[in-house]
Amino acid sequence: MLKKLTFSYLSILSLTFSAIAQETNTATPSADSLNKSILSVKHDLDNLKKLKVTGWVQAQFQLADTAGAKNFDGGDFLSTSTNRFYIRRGRVKFTYNQKNSQYVLQVNATERGVNLVEIFAKVTDPWINSITLTAGVMNRPFGFEIQQSSADRETPERSRFLQILMPNERDLGMMLTYAPPKGHKLFGLKLDAGFYNGTGIAVPGSTSLNGAGLTEFDKYKDFIGRLSYTKSSKNEKVKFGIGGSHYRGGYARPNNKNWNAIATDTAGNKTWTLQDASGSGITKLAGKQAPRIYYAGEIQLSIVSKIGTTTLRGEYITGVQSGFKDDTKSPSAAPSATLDTYQREFNGANVYFIQRLGKSKHEIAVKYEWYDPNTKVSGTEVSSKYGFGRGDIKYTALGLGYNLYWDQNVKFMFHYNMVTNEKTNISGYTYDLKDNIFTARVQYRF
Repeated sequence: MLKKLTFSYLSILSLTFSAIAQETNTATPSADSLNKSILSVKHDLDNLKKLKVTGWVQAQFQLADTAGAKNFDGGDFLSTSTNRFYIRRGRVKFTYNQKNSQYVLQVNATERGVNLVEIFAKVTDPWINSITLTAGVMNRPFGFEIQQSSADRETPERSRFLQILMPNERDLGMMLTYAPPKGHKLFGLKLDAGFYNGTGIAVPGSTSLNGAGLTEFDKYKDFIGRLSYTKSSKNEKVKFGIGGSHYRGGYARPNNKNWNAIATDTAGNKTWTLQDASGSGITKLAGKQAPRIYYAGEIQLSIVSKIGTTTLRGEYITGVQSGFKDDTKSPSAAPSATLDTYQREFNGANVYFIQRLGKSKHEIAVKYEWYDPNTKVSGTEVSSKYGFGRGDIKYTALGLGYNLYWDQNVKFMFHYNMVTNEKTNISGYTYDLKDNIFTARVQYRF
């Protein structure tokens, strides 16, 4: 009986394997199709691996000393408000990497609207992997603070002078970069040089526009160059950086009136002097370039010790800025023909002290900055009686902050910025305005 059961079982197995073999032979085309589908999926997955999606949102509460306070900590308050909740930034960034090229698209979405932050393409040479061409909307290659991401910054905003001279940080243009790869004897050296429209980019709530975006409004292009060098110790406990930047450009003057020098009258009062553009034989100035010429230096030092990571950082800038009587901000659109040009010598700086407390999640940040839009006059010399305006007033600021890095995604920031304007003979600015700003921010980053 056992032999019969065994024989029957073996017979069934034989028939089964025979059937499977026949089915396999007849299903070969389906298997090929399946293999092709698998290869197609693998190809798509390989492409997806090249795409990186990152972003961050900064939700914050701000409190000002007085209603309607004007500031550079996220924009002026409404005339009836001393406090506000709002989304400072809501970013999503898409980066697609190939071996020697990259595509980047970043957008910003807040309650004030949606705007393009940057969109550019990068191509690196395949021979020495050191020379890169970047074209599109990108950060201006000037100084350290512009290059540092808003997600990494230890204080709420960039310095006043950068927001005035290079509004919204980014511009449309084309740049060449020389940066030798790791292992090269010049690794750490970086040279950026490019040409830009000079108008910056549009940001809802901070840029006044007649259209949906910014376009070049004159024939002039602006040159920006930056040379920097960074070095780290073998154990990565000491990091050092130094750099220099240059900006040379300008925009078309709206009329022939150019206030370009400051004289002293017989009574010892300093006064603006108008360049004569209407006399016989003198070239008309309307449409000619109003200069924007900047020189800047930077330095960074970071040391890891028993007390934590200590960072010292600073930038200094000086040069010539063409603006208007009450405003030195670089224009994003063609100025009105009624506005005279005021050509000022200026300087500005920022200094950071940042201390991470041991190996904890706690950090202290102190920042001092100034912007002097007209170094030829100061204090009560700045008088409306002699042609000066709000565009000649110097500002300083001392910011004290505490940051808590809750985890790899969440950061809490508490910052109090104490702003001081010089006391002048300009109406409304004969005393220091009460315009200090407190910011409490939570940032989520992915």
